[in-house]
Amino acid sequence: MENYIKQCKIGFSLFGLIAFLLQELPYLPWLMFPPKNNPLENNIPQNVFFGTIEKIGGVLTVALLMLVIQKFNTQKDFKNKYFLIAVLCLIIYYVCWILYFNGITNVWLIIIGLTAIVPMYYFFVAMWLKNYIAVIASILFLIGHTISNIINYV
Repeated sequence: MENYIKQCKIGFSLFGLIAFLLQELPYLPWLMFPPKNNPLENNIPQNVFFGTIEKIGGVLTVALLMLVIQKFNTQKDFKNKYFLIAVLCLIIYYVCWILYFNGITNVWLIIIGLTAIVPMYYFFVAMWLKNYIAVIASILFLIGHTISNIINYV
């Protein structure tokens, strides 16, 4: 771990920013044209512990993806399995948002397709970027976000 930390530096990752913006994209139409059946509208964590883990994990994941970069690893392999899995997660996420906008708001679509898939997407982006500190944060985000929404919706 010490060697890994020495290979990192604080900087700006355009890939981290793009990953974040791509994940946030569905919220633009959601804000402008909210669906009539919108159970996510007032989605506030009911459990303080998991809500806190969700917030800390989510903010840390995004911040670390944008601000921690490898000193020597500047080439990005777009055929890398982690990148491809991240793209697949994003596609699933978008499809689930399309279903949600079309009135399909069942609990498992929300839990799996709109909740768990987001930190999984960030996990694979972090693995692709070799940002292992963000990998750890994304696991916290996955636990907090998913359990919090299971408590809210199941």
